[in-house]
Amino acid sequence: MKRILICALVLMGVLTSCERRVLLTADYTVILNIDINKDVVNYEVEKDPSIMRCVFYDSETGGFVTQAFLPPTGGQVSLVPSREYDVLVYNFDTESTWLKEENWFHKIYASTSLIPDSYKTKLRSRTTDSKVDEENIVYDPDHLFVGRINDVFVPARSVEAPALVLEAKAETVVESWILDITTITGTENVGSVVGVVTGLVQHNKIGLNERSKEYVSVYFDTPVLGDDGRLTARFNTFGYNPDCGVPQILTLVFTDIAGNGHSFDIDISEQFQNNDTQIIRIDTDEIDIPKPMTSGSGGFVPKVDDWDDINTEIRI
Repeated sequence: MKRILICALVLMGVLTSCERRVLLTADYTVILNIDINKDVVNYEVEKDPSIMRCVFYDSETGGFVTQAFLPPTGGQVSLVPSREYDVLVYNFDTESTWLKEENWFHKIYASTSLIPDSYKTKLRSRTTDSKVDEENIVYDPDHLFVGRINDVFVPARSVEAPALVLEAKAETVVESWILDITTITGTENVGSVVGVVTGLVQHNKIGLNERSKEYVSVYFDTPVLGDDGRLTARFNTFGYNPDCGVPQILTLVFTDIAGNGHSFDIDISEQFQNNDTQIIRIDTDEIDIPKPMTSGSGGFVPKVDDWDDINTEIRI
């Protein structure tokens, strides 16, 4: 009887000590939501970026800690807890825009590549102050959508604690500008047109969203020239920085149907200041493309006759 009583007391002690405890296993994941601002001046976002690179830097040192590649709406990221992060999010599918110093939050910057030397031969007729061989002429950048979150503390917590949710709003660091030029004469003599704008920002430090004081010239080759003499063109840039200290000169280089170059320079500096529409309008009658010289006018214009059949024996 005594033995039965002892067993009953032990069983009661076991039953009263069995209470539900919170799991102590740490949860190292956070939820990162991404909102891409598609309201861009003079640019239509046709589809979401295919992938976003999400980088977490140490807030104190600015050094790289970890990264994740997520859909454009975001997702989950595993992090080391009990530390502060600076977060940088940007699309990873650009062609002409590339990034350097990616492992440092305060140094990472976006820029574009120099055009090849063969392209510069089209621009030798330009009359800018700098020599074309020494000038940094780059392609215009693709839009880069960047989101930033600073000083995010990620605490250690149990798996049953509420999830830590981060919100990143990504906006482009690139501007789209439109050129609208009237009235150009001699359009029937034009074979092609390329353009260059000088004195524009060379790169953007995307972690700090700072435009560089260093400047470049931006090249574009997609103008549309109508029969009515109206030329429209679009180009992208990291923007205008008044600290560059150089003017913004638009140069249009027309190649006529005989292969001759015709260059025209227009100072558009004032239209880059406080221009929310980002449309540059030029009304000029000074751009005229003359008819190329033809045979008998004193110039040399090569001509290829029709092919004739030539019969000959081939000795084997």
